Amino acid sequence: MAGRRTERIDEWRERVDELCYDGEHVERRVDLECATVVVTTQRVLAFVPTTAGPAFRHVDRPNVGTVSLETSQRLAALCAGIVAAFAGVATLETATSVDFASFAPSVSLDGLAPLPGSDLVVGLVEAVLTAIETVLVALEWSILLVGVAAFVVALGLIAYYARSRARLLVVRVSGDDDLEIPVTGSDLESDPAVTLEAAIRPGSDSTPACEERLSEHGRVDLEESG
Repeated sequence: MAGRRTERIDEWRERVDELCYDGEHVERRVDLECATVVVTTQRVLAFVPTTAGPAFRHVDRPNVGTVSLETSQRLAALCAGIVAAFAGVATLETATSVDFASFAPSVSLDGLAPLPGSDLVVGLVEAVLTAIETVLVALEWSILLVGVAAFVVALGLIAYYARSRARLLVVRVSGDDDLEIPVTGSDLESDPAVTLEAAIRPGSDSTPACEERLSEHGRVDLEESG
């Protein structure tokens, strides 16, 4: 289904003129690896089939603000990873520096030896002390495992943050959601932000269409003056 959607958008990318209003024509086209942005005399058309949102959006040029390259990143994941790492360090430091077994109480039972039934009491007390010591050792190992688990979680969150970072071509839109277009390293070589900014700016003469119109006007003026 996704492949068919991309194929349909690719067909429209090659037929941009059919999407133009009466009197509207294309001034600039910027083809990126994963998207196409077209600037007409009235609008900015964006074909982005790789995003989860609409594959095609259009914005009137007066509603377009700045065009910039930005980095999308999930700082919440990074912050959570740092917190988990600190928690892991603190937990492991506690588990390795504190001897929990030493907290087990020690009781001297030498005075009970002459008394009748002392063997039963001694055995019961020793069993309780052994159980307490076992619980403390288990607690120490549990804290150690919690520290290791915190480190694993921290590594996972930091790796997720690294994978989530992406370069975006962001077109600011007044009164609506901004256009966010993913770009790759090869796209950055042509500096698409500068190209689109120049094409969208009112009165810009940086686009081929504008240059062509200016040259035509110049020829007409020369003919009239001649």
